[in-house]
Amino acid sequence: MNRCLMKKIKIDQSIFRDYDIRGIYPRQLNEEIFFILGRAISQYLQVREIAVGHDTRLSSPSLFKALVSGFNRQNVDVVDLGLISTEMNYFASGYYGYPANIIVSASHNPPQYNGLKIVKKGVVPLHGGYGLPEIKKITLSQQFPLTKLTGSVKKKSIITDWINHLLTFVEIKNLKKLKVVIDAGNGMGGISWQRLINHLPLTIIPLYFEPDGHFPNHLPDPLITKNLAKLQKKIKTEKADLGFAIDGDADRLFVIDDQSQLLTGSITTAMLAEHLLEKEGPAAVLYSVTSSRLVPEIIKKHQGVPYKTRVGHSFIKMEMKKTNGLFAGEHSGHFYFRKNYYADSSSIAGLLFLEFLSLKNKKLSVIRHNYEKYHQSGEINYYVDGSRNFFHNLRKYFNKEKLEEIDGLTVELDGWWFNMRSSKTEPLVRLNLEADSKQILKRKFKFLHNLIVRFGGKIKKEKIT
Repeated sequence: MNRCLMKKIKIDQSIFRDYDIRGIYPRQLNEEIFFILGRAISQYLQVREIAVGHDTRLSSPSLFKALVSGFNRQNVDVVDLGLISTEMNYFASGYYGYPANIIVSASHNPPQYNGLKIVKKGVVPLHGGYGLPEIKKITLSQQFPLTKLTGSVKKKSIITDWINHLLTFVEIKNLKKLKVVIDAGNGMGGISWQRLINHLPLTIIPLYFEPDGHFPNHLPDPLITKNLAKLQKKIKTEKADLGFAIDGDADRLFVIDDQSQLLTGSITTAMLAEHLLEKEGPAAVLYSVTSSRLVPEIIKKHQGVPYKTRVGHSFIKMEMKKTNGLFAGEHSGHFYFRKNYYADSSSIAGLLFLEFLSLKNKKLSVIRHNYEKYHQSGEINYYVDGSRNFFHNLRKYFNKEKLEEIDGLTVELDGWWFNMRSSKTEPLVRLNLEADSKQILKRKFKFLHNLIVRFGGKIKKEKIT
């Protein structure tokens, strides 16, 4: 086959991450690079049609246009999904059965970032172990087959089908007249909830529903505590029953109670697992290694079968399909549903949580006490040089204890446990520690911190809840 060798441009290889392609615009990613990526993705996928959407970032429309041009240049037709969220992109993949779906987005990152996420038919994600290395190789070579024909572009609106899909997850008659404040952070989450308002017997108080790539009110990253402040204040002033914080591309949800206190991702996972098992009956339920011990306990209590899995959507989607899992949850706020093509969705999680709270018929601040059995450190990051040597020393130190290596190293001890795993994108290791009491947590964190420093770790200042 004849091939076209273009004048090569320099491409920063660090844009190829473990779960997506992402970098700073325009220094690491720009229109020229997205055109090349379009051609490279076409060459790897070998499909005739790709559905593409984008988020609200200021650079997204022009990057979207360049990506589409790359697809068309390789005679691939494009279905233009327009302005969508990641959860909507997953839905479009599962519901319409496109050969591949792509969204131009950088999730919850600051405005100067952008990137793209790719899934094949059936919401099968490409990642660092499947697909992305091959696309990286083609992209860096910048050699493509010569084509005389060019692809077409047609527009497709999916919002009506998406909203109808969301409404299948709850029984409207179960919903009480709750007052909920929803903070979309000027990201993509407001699109869905604005449409849902007219279908639900709730009082929904919107915060920053308008998509705005400047993110003028706060960054749409609920993991950073200061980004929750306006939502927490609004819950108090409105005397609301609860609040939702949604990240930039709307694939993560965080819940705030009526006293403006954040629920951990583990407690939300446990509550949703309980609710779904009550609704659907016994089934497999998955949870990530950083989740609280509470989660498998709740799953077993409600006749479910718990499965522990690695952190990350690509691994969890794969394991859910293997086990036919009903539901999966991560401490980081990702929630996955069998009836959503095993994909994560903040909107579905929010709707089901509202149904759960309605049926409990008690204040969330009261209900949560039944789930606050353990004490957690949150995720704490340490810089390390050479993670392989670091984990060798850690494994050697705890070699007489119960060890598990599903994702990094998990050590189970009397009254406490911890997980230490490597970051996929930075020279960091991430510590999650849980204990039976605050006293044990404080004591064991000091012990582990000193051990990590001894093995070459240096703590990073910010702490992720």
